[in-house]
Amino acid sequence: MAALGLQSHRPTRRVLLLTHRVPYPPDRGDRIRSYHLLKLLSRHFEVGLACTSDEEVTVEQRQVLSQLAGRVAIQKTSKIVTRARGAAAVIRGQAATPSLFYDPRLAKKIVHWHGQRPFDAVLTFCTGMIRYARLLTHPAYRPRELAGPRPIHVLDLVDVDSRKWAAYAATATGPMKWVYGQEAKRLAKIESGIEDRFDRISVVSEPEANTYREHLRDHPGLAVVENGVDLEYFSPRPDISSQTAVFVGVMNYKPNVEAVQWYVREVLPLVRKKLPHAQFQIVGKDPSPRVKALKNHAGVQVIGTVPDVRPYLESAAAVVAPLQVARGVQNKVLEAMACQRAVVCSPQAANGIRALPGRHLLIGESPKKFARYVLALMRDDHYRQQVAAAARRCVQRRYNWPQALGPMIELLGGGVRPQQGSVTPPLADAA
Repeated sequence: MAALGLQSHRPTRRVLLLTHRVPYPPDRGDRIRSYHLLKLLSRHFEVGLACTSDEEVTVEQRQVLSQLAGRVAIQKTSKIVTRARGAAAVIRGQAATPSLFYDPRLAKKIVHWHGQRPFDAVLTFCTGMIRYARLLTHPAYRPRELAGPRPIHVLDLVDVDSRKWAAYAATATGPMKWVYGQEAKRLAKIESGIEDRFDRISVVSEPEANTYREHLRDHPGLAVVENGVDLEYFSPRPDISSQTAVFVGVMNYKPNVEAVQWYVREVLPLVRKKLPHAQFQIVGKDPSPRVKALKNHAGVQVIGTVPDVRPYLESAAAVVAPLQVARGVQNKVLEAMACQRAVVCSPQAANGIRALPGRHLLIGESPKKFARYVLALMRDDHYRQQVAAAARRCVQRRYNWPQALGPMIELLGGGVRPQQGSVTPPLADAA
């Protein structure tokens, strides 16, 4: 650059990104969004990244993150210790989620960073990292040695997580019903901004914003910053006629576990009654004992961890997302649609995706209807190809990452001050 007489423009605005997991590789919902957020921020700001990890962090992970952020701190945590912190928080009458990820060593590093080169803005990814953000943004928690103005604070809530815990409480029994219910109430208090001053709060979809307003309050800084999909990596796959349905997800995550159990119990028998050789593949890391037990059912294959989910998507006549508890936008659905695959969703999994039911994706409100759609996709090549092609066109227009996350730059003060609320393009009928 210097030899050509060109001057590189170095961003002067400094942003701290707080994530509760290492945002690479983008192999699960929260990591996918946080990774693309980090990529976007690195193009506009000088970025510091602080995160926790209960897994070993590879050299590759550190190298990738160091290329995107000038300052990187990854705090290794223990699952036993984090669970103990969460339990202690519940006993103290506090939300467990922020305590699970809090480590004084990482807190000390963040304060040190800010003392050396103050951050202009803090982007907190979900409520799990809120205790770290308070060290820089909340007068009651800010150390005395930190001088200067308070940074802008943006909470990327993504989903209204308190509603997920409320849904758990609604179906749980015994002590866990109380635990889930208390976590819902305590997280809702944090999410509402009563305890913190959030300059902006972002959620992933307009339905999620409506949920926030209905169950929390009409926060003046509420905005929608959508999810996207990597349209090059998840590119169209050739159509294959098969009798296989596939589910992709992290398989120790409670909503995913319950989703595949529901499909095996309620839908698969209806499908195999008409197509006795129909198969259901469960693909994803860390299958729980309840998931592993499903391989004892006829037609079920528990694949587990794979290096690349795309071959399994390619082999499927139908990609299913039968989640009974789902918040925000399901990346698994967008990725399948991007691969030009026909998707059958529960209403919960489809909520928040700007797609036309019956055209871009199919919604099974009951086991019978879910099975009917899966059977139609397995039996009718033309119908399957028609839905799959429309799905790909839908995500191409509405879910590319730079466009989806673009508003976040303005929320962090990197552009014109955003208007209140969000601007979401209307859903066109044609596809």
